[in-house]
Amino acid sequence: MTAAIMVAAVAVPAIPAQAAGAIPQVDIAVSGLATTISQTTMRPGVVQFNVGPTFPIPDEAGGGTDTISIVRTDALDQVLAALPGAFGDDPAAAAQTMRTVHALSTWYGGGHEGDAWQVYLPPGNYYALGVQSTVLAGAQPVQFTVAGQPRSAKIHAVQAALWATGPVGQNQFKFVQLGKKPVNWFAFRNAAHEIHFVDITPVAPKTNAADFQEALSSDPGNQGPPSWVRGEPFAFDVVSPGVRVAIKHTLAPGRYLADCFIPSETDGMPHALMGMYKFFTVK
Repeated sequence: MTAAIMVAAVAVPAIPAQAAGAIPQVDIAVSGLATTISQTTMRPGVVQFNVGPTFPIPDEAGGGTDTISIVRTDALDQVLAALPGAFGDDPAAAAQTMRTVHALSTWYGGGHEGDAWQVYLPPGNYYALGVQSTVLAGAQPVQFTVAGQPRSAKIHAVQAALWATGPVGQNQFKFVQLGKKPVNWFAFRNAAHEIHFVDITPVAPKTNAADFQEALSSDPGNQGPPSWVRGEPFAFDVVSPGVRVAIKHTLAPGRYLADCFIPSETDGMPHALMGMYKFFTVK
């Protein structure tokens, strides 16, 4: 990881014309070692991000693929310099990292290849980046600007809502299904006071808190997911306090576990180990 990634200042071009009710469809992806974006200027309002191919994480760093996240900041070099502390073994450093990132930036969600979400973007200076790939000195962030006359389009309707709540160090999730329609879009809102992400895992019908606590305390050398896991988790990346997103993802009827493992700003302990997890049922 380089200590900082310096982004050259560029002149901001004219904001393209957009219909008052149109929601820009913005494609973000990784090509080689560069994050790409289909629009580098847009007006304030609701935007839909559609994720293409992302950065492959080396096996020695955990494997899989990275997400691409959206962040508003005027201090990208300081944010990126702080990020490695969140992935180390020092809880105090992890806590300091989260306090620094929280103070210097606002995060508007992130997804893997094939994911899509809508979010309101106020005016500001933004970047699309992969957190892990940036820490690993992989794909470089790409800058974009939100400025001009706000658009009036509304965020997509949802059939369920999941939100984070609680004071610092006492975070929890809540969930509600809105009516009986199939859940193809759901809201995720950070109404708490720390940065959060959410992993949503389908689980067996009777899975409970004792099962999750047992899994947390099991030998980390054990391979494979717990026996009560019933499918691949859906991971939605970092959302700052006060931000609400609408996520295009189907939650089939069944039982789910939502959790967040971001380090706490208080002591660096992962939020899930402090009780930030929730079992819920989609009907």
